[in-house]
Amino acid sequence: MFQSQKRIREQLKSQFGKNPTKDPYHYIRRDRLKLIKKFHEKMGTGTVDEVTWNDLEMDDVFFRINNTKSYIGEQVLYHKLHCTDSENSENFGQAVHFFEENEDKRLIAEQYLLKVGKKSNSYYMPQLIDILSNCEIKFDILYKFLQLLFFVSLALGVIFHNTQGVLFFTVVACINLLIYMKKKAESEYMMDCLYGICNLLYVCEAFINKKCLPDKLIEIERIREDIKKLHSLKKMIGAIIAKKNNAAADPQGMLADYIIGITLFDIVSFNKIVKTIRGNEESVMRIYEVVGTIDMLISIASFRKSLPEYCLPEDNNNEIINVSNIYHPLIENAIKNSVVLNKSTMIMGANASGKSTFMKALAVNMILAQTIFTCCAQRFVYKACLVMTSMAVRDDISTGESYYVREVKYLKRMLNEAEKGSCVLYCIDEILKGTNNKERLAASKAVLSYLCRKSGMIIVSTHDSELARSLKEYYDFYHFDSEFIKGSIKFDYLIKKGFGEGSNAIDLLSCYDFPKEVVEEARCIVEQEQARNMAR
Repeated sequence: MFQSQKRIREQLKSQFGKNPTKDPYHYIRRDRLKLIKKFHEKMGTGTVDEVTWNDLEMDDVFFRINNTKSYIGEQVLYHKLHCTDSENSENFGQAVHFFEENEDKRLIAEQYLLKVGKKSNSYYMPQLIDILSNCEIKFDILYKFLQLLFFVSLALGVIFHNTQGVLFFTVVACINLLIYMKKKAESEYMMDCLYGICNLLYVCEAFINKKCLPDKLIEIERIREDIKKLHSLKKMIGAIIAKKNNAAADPQGMLADYIIGITLFDIVSFNKIVKTIRGNEESVMRIYEVVGTIDMLISIASFRKSLPEYCLPEDNNNEIINVSNIYHPLIENAIKNSVVLNKSTMIMGANASGKSTFMKALAVNMILAQTIFTCCAQRFVYKACLVMTSMAVRDDISTGESYYVREVKYLKRMLNEAEKGSCVLYCIDEILKGTNNKERLAASKAVLSYLCRKSGMIIVSTHDSELARSLKEYYDFYHFDSEFIKGSIKFDYLIKKGFGEGSNAIDLLSCYDFPKEVVEEARCIVEQEQARNMAR
């Protein structure tokens, strides 16, 4: 036993601070994503909408952070990453630091979290708790009456050897058995939920006793009160679970299960459990979230250690973004960038030079700053805000919506948010590129100038120098460069101040071995177009 515990501790030590996506079993975590979302679906959508979440590939960011040991930790972390309006960010940061600095406390907590585990059925716990609280048996006085009849008939028939009493006992026993079999079948699917609640109480008590709860973030006394309210559940649930396990283990246990079932003791006990939970659902869910929060905090501490560099964000309440050595958490050996954005910004430059990646890095870190109080940067100064994107626009075959219609809808939700006066970081990649040039230019200018007059900041990438010039009074300009050298294109992926008109679209055709005549004809068409423009 001692050797087993020692081996588990060593394994936990070795996993801490590692990139979980490098784990050979990482694909299993991905298969659980629909289950992980269950808690988020119960709690609500959060402030990061699904368009932004998908544009920024936040599922992948979640998996990069997710080094949790329990299903609850996964669910709480997933929901947390959707909520940029979280309070107590300073306390949250100190709670993560608690597990960074206290290895013994962290290892104790992780050992208990392993006991919670990640069984597939467990992910439905939040929904099952709601269902369970509505499972109270009506007319439970009837079952208590049948219990009384059972014991009275038993006394008459067996103890006093009364023939009529034996017959009466047989009838009552058969009725009780039928009721028990029916109710057992109805409540069987709730057994996992009962076991889960019992386990939560056990783990949460252990966290308190072992001093594994950071008091800066968690109200320990309130959790003690919640556990006290639910304390009777442990004994009742434990008895039912133990009997169920014995029944599954051997035929004698199964026989004993039905013999005791005739007394309707389990049905009455189940009803008591339901009554205890009803009215105390908030206490159950608080304990649920506490266990998940501890797992999440440890996972974030591990994420920090796994990064080449990280910082704690600084909220300055000014609409200025000041970042040093920012990078995207999903890119290994990423080129880091530093920039100060004083107002809305237009990013120009060649294809594949780093515009979209920089915008995603900025948006992802803005979300991480406000959710897990951790940024992939040397310094990250920001103003708290919503993050909204329109980047990975696609046609939707199922609804028949074209690329342009989809992008119009994405932009409309941004305008709706702007109307509310919300402070928002808008990230737009190549605005309205799904329509003709004349109308695209007019519509793009109207949308971007409108957003500039509202609260927040717009970061937009474009190749369109005409659009950029028309908005120079509203926007600052940055660009990314590329260089065509000896048949190949070189990128430095560094953001630079100023207007950028470089294009490498035809050079890229050459790099990817397009036929020479295609490349030369493309260059010729561009030269002819330029000559016509100069002649006008």
